[in-house]
Amino acid sequence: MRSLGSGTDEDNYPDQENEKVIAKPGNLRAVPGGISNKPRTMWIRKKSLYNGLVLIAALIVIAVLFFQIGSQRNPVGDEFRIAFFAPMNGSMAQLSHDQLRAAQLAVEIINKQGGIRGYKLKIIGYDLPDDQQAAYESVRNVMQDKSILVMMTGTGGKSAVSLARVADEANVPLVIAASDIQAGSLTKDDKPYLYVFHIANDTDSRAKMLAYFALQGLGKKKIGVFYDSDDAVSSGMNEAVLHWVKVFGGNITADISGSWKNTPDSNTLAIQAIGESGADLLILPGRGLNAAAIINQARAGGFKKAILAEDYTTDLVQGSGSVAESWWINEVSELDPPIRSMLKEYVNLYNETCPPDHINSAVLAYDGVRWVANALFQAPGYRGEAIRHSLLATRNFPMTHATLTIDPRTHGPWNKAMAIIHCANGKGIFQRRISIKKSDNVEDDAE
Repeated sequence: MRSLGSGTDEDNYPDQENEKVIAKPGNLRAVPGGISNKPRTMWIRKKSLYNGLVLIAALIVIAVLFFQIGSQRNPVGDEFRIAFFAPMNGSMAQLSHDQLRAAQLAVEIINKQGGIRGYKLKIIGYDLPDDQQAAYESVRNVMQDKSILVMMTGTGGKSAVSLARVADEANVPLVIAASDIQAGSLTKDDKPYLYVFHIANDTDSRAKMLAYFALQGLGKKKIGVFYDSDDAVSSGMNEAVLHWVKVFGGNITADISGSWKNTPDSNTLAIQAIGESGADLLILPGRGLNAAAIINQARAGGFKKAILAEDYTTDLVQGSGSVAESWWINEVSELDPPIRSMLKEYVNLYNETCPPDHINSAVLAYDGVRWVANALFQAPGYRGEAIRHSLLATRNFPMTHATLTIDPRTHGPWNKAMAIIHCANGKGIFQRRISIKKSDNVEDDAE
């Protein structure tokens, strides 16, 4: 018989051959270090910690997703909303209202045709202050409205730069339907603003077309240039014209500056000097009624060679009395048959005509809305990035005044056709639209 006294652990265990092992306090081995060191308990605690971390991460992801959904822009009801910014007060008010009317005309036509994927377009006009910082703050406040999917403006210059800043900050595409875009003005660090696009040719593209038509269209090789030194656009285009004339194989015989206003005697002398230089064509870079007066002064002074200018309108006779024989290149021409049809629709809706000197801007605003509508139709979603990619991918989109393809290097038109007007006997006649042929096209760095 075994002793019942104290002994080793082995003495406390029954003989395995004769007795069954029964788990009870008296015959369980002690675990060194206590129960906390049991492997199974440690595994359970680690698993609980892991599950807790996963749960926290999931809650963070859900919170971020809800925040993003709440901050995204979405249509309201059945509307795609466009904000149109323009100076609605002051000297530019009438032009801005005519642009907004033309944009609204495009909206009316699109909605009558069924809208866009079941949504209707809505365009809302907002006043744009003259001061650049005030314009920035005003537009920024407007864009707090998450129902606005696209921004538009009919003005260029410094105001357009303010809008461009807001567009990139808000990740909302901005379409600039202005014809006074200076080359390089809508860039940041030598690259175009990410969300900013313009529908009209910039000053460099206009200068390129002037040089191309002079040499290829009219067959002139000896070119004289007379530009307005008081006008920033005319002065800037002068440098570009000189460059492109050389690129296309022409020769600059004279390059003279002067004031196009109120100095007919000095202008006549300047043009006579251009004639004496051997030039067989005179280019007048820069738009405005003053170009017609210069043409008449040139003819009165005995310059009989060809003259090429920009932006013929039927109201030129108001500033010059008549327009002598000349050639004109227009971004938009009211004499172009498709544009006449659009202007008839304008009269039908508003019961008044668009002023001749506002037609260029009005047509660009009208076509700008049509382009935005096409981008909204093509885009895979409503986010600014999706609409931006749709605008950037524009190829051969048929507008009223031309066919649009976007150049990804500038976010502006690539090789867009322009209208040619020939003026004879004081009246302009639409000839055709021209674009630079692929075989004649050259890069900006061509020598």
